[in-house]
Amino acid sequence: MIRVNLMQTGKPTQKAAKAPSAPGTVQIYLFLFIFVGGALAACALGWFVVSGQIAELDRQIVQKRDRLTKLQAIKKQVDEFQAKKKELEDKVNLIERLRAEQSGPVHLLDEVSKALPDFVWLTAMEQNGAAISFRGSTTGLTSVADFISNLQRSGWFPSVELRSSTEQNNLVTFEVAANFQDPSVAAKLAAADAAAKAGAKSATPAPAPKK
Repeated sequence: MIRVNLMQTGKPTQKAAKAPSAPGTVQIYLFLFIFVGGALAACALGWFVVSGQIAELDRQIVQKRDRLTKLQAIKKQVDEFQAKKKELEDKVNLIERLRAEQSGPVHLLDEVSKALPDFVWLTAMEQNGAAISFRGSTTGLTSVADFISNLQRSGWFPSVELRSSTEQNNLVTFEVAANFQDPSVAAKLAAADAAAKAGAKSATPAPAPKK
């Protein structure tokens, strides 16, 4: 009697072999690993470079702040010196003016008497600070012109002008206005003013450059 084992029907006699892996997979993974590693290395290098630049900029900022602090201290000392210098100059100018005012009348009368030509008579002289007004009479306009020229040449009258003149019966009446100032005091005041202007100009900060 023939026996057939149906239970074994359809079963493979051998295990199916594993499917082989796709070609180039290992190479792809290796390429990805190298690419990612290179990118990370580049990022790390860039980070170190940028960090070094930032550290250098921070160092320069600290140096510039220190320099600015020193310059501000120097500027403060210069401003204090300029203020003291101006205060002393103002005191010197005041002393010079007081001296000029004290000795002014004596010099005024002396210089006027020297400047008077022959045949010129003063009938009035008024002083208001440095402004002087002369009124008088003479025999001709030429003598008035000589009087004005003498006042100017003396150095004590920086400005002199004829205000009015009237001739009647061969007699000329005139009025002359002038400014009276000691020439040495005027020179000192002019030098002090020039020095003060030069100091103020040098102390003025230069304008910042336009960005």
